[in-house]
Amino acid sequence: MANNISFEKLYNFRDIGGMQTKDGEIIKRNLLYRSEDISRLSKRDQLTLKQTGLKLICDLRTIKERESKMYSFPEKWGTIIMHIPINHGSQELTYRDFYQMLKEQGKQDNFENWIHDFYQSIVCERKQEIKQVIEAIANHNNTPALIHCTGGKDRTGFISALIQLYLGVDYNVVVKEYLLSNQLIYPKMKKTEKMIRLFSLYRIPTHKIKPLLIVDKSYLDGALKQVFSQYESVERFFVEGCGISNQTLCQLKCMMLDQPGNKT
Repeated sequence: MANNISFEKLYNFRDIGGMQTKDGEIIKRNLLYRSEDISRLSKRDQLTLKQTGLKLICDLRTIKERESKMYSFPEKWGTIIMHIPINHGSQELTYRDFYQMLKEQGKQDNFENWIHDFYQSIVCERKQEIKQVIEAIANHNNTPALIHCTGGKDRTGFISALIQLYLGVDYNVVVKEYLLSNQLIYPKMKKTEKMIRLFSLYRIPTHKIKPLLIVDKSYLDGALKQVFSQYESVERFFVEGCGISNQTLCQLKCMMLDQPGNKT
């Protein structure tokens, strides 16, 4: 859901709250945020971020992603940064390796299949990391909290969708919120598209690159189809698949949900 927090150098920062559940409850605002990489903030952006009162940041980027774009905040902020890498094996490539792969493989790459595989790998291979994120944000001492990766659209988008579905938001509403990333990051992704085409020596046409730069309903549908076919619900996926306790999930729900009409 769009929010009124604006940054100079962040495109895809927003509040996960503000949505109404199917039972009429409201996900509280100002408790849980999502974003892209936050390593390039301006001084004004840092002040804006400070005003959110963040107590916890869950950084989903890989070690190599973090090495190239490090960040830290003053100790007096009291913000804990947890590194919880959620990645596909091919993401361990350095940027140089990635661009070399583009040049060598060029038109043979099917990035749409790659991104679908990426989402499937989160469901199958990153259950412990999902558990770490949920357990961290379910602790009221850690909120307000922020979840972010590099683009803020795939890893962050998928986990945000899981949380919203668990809290009871209608599937179609969750999908609409997930797809909002396309609108917010369009200017940034156009620049990335130009860079990728340049480094691939223009061997890869724009339509081949597009799956890497957007979110698509089919990405989320495919991953959640796997969740529902094996576990029937997000709650069972959290409990049986990820090993999250019912107590933790109850804490998350009690903390995040509010009755309609209450001010949050």
